[in-house]
Amino acid sequence: MKKNKFQMKREATFERFIDAGLNLLIDRAYDPVSVEDISRAAGYSKGAFYVHFVSKEDFLNLLLEKRQMKKKIIIGYLDQKEQMAVKPLTLDEAAKHAAELLYTYYLNKPSWEIASFAMNMPTYKVLQKCKTYVRLYELWVEENALYIKWLKERKLIDACIDPEYTAKIICAVLDGIIKQSYVLGQPVTFRSFLDALSVFITPEREPAGPRILKSFSESEEHQ
Repeated sequence: MKKNKFQMKREATFERFIDAGLNLLIDRAYDPVSVEDISRAAGYSKGAFYVHFVSKEDFLNLLLEKRQMKKKIIIGYLDQKEQMAVKPLTLDEAAKHAAELLYTYYLNKPSWEIASFAMNMPTYKVLQKCKTYVRLYELWVEENALYIKWLKERKLIDACIDPEYTAKIICAVLDGIIKQSYVLGQPVTFRSFLDALSVFITPEREPAGPRILKSFSESEEHQ
């Protein structure tokens, strides 16, 4: 059924609120952003916001529904790199490519919207009031867990490594790196992303120290 002008305008306004609000939330996190801020960023009045959304919580739930994280982004990228190389990736190569991908998305936020959103999580107190944020973070952990499972399937890391636990550690480190950069006023580097994605992963029959030092030296080439 063909949409009339009113329906098309309403949908365009809705999308504009979603896009503008998402950009604002990624840059400023949840706590300091008000309905007025979202409305102003979208170019509409507060009244127009409530035509489309019941509350800010409702807005976030619809945002999550509209911008659901695509699964297997990291391992999809690794599969692509492996096909281009026409040979299996090594552990160092896989960590390097994964770091390249996430670092690029971080620099170009919100090109990978939900990941950038998850990397800018608000305080614990705010999280308890907004289940949408909890689900966003769960998606972020799941994406990193898939990366760990991908490494395990190729026997690049110890079989005993727990993907879910390790993914939570990786996410916590990445979050800490980004928040620390805000506090200290120093830019996030590719090296920090690479270290986060590799420092907790010890390959079989190889000391962790030399491999990590090798990752350090390789990453400096990207700075």
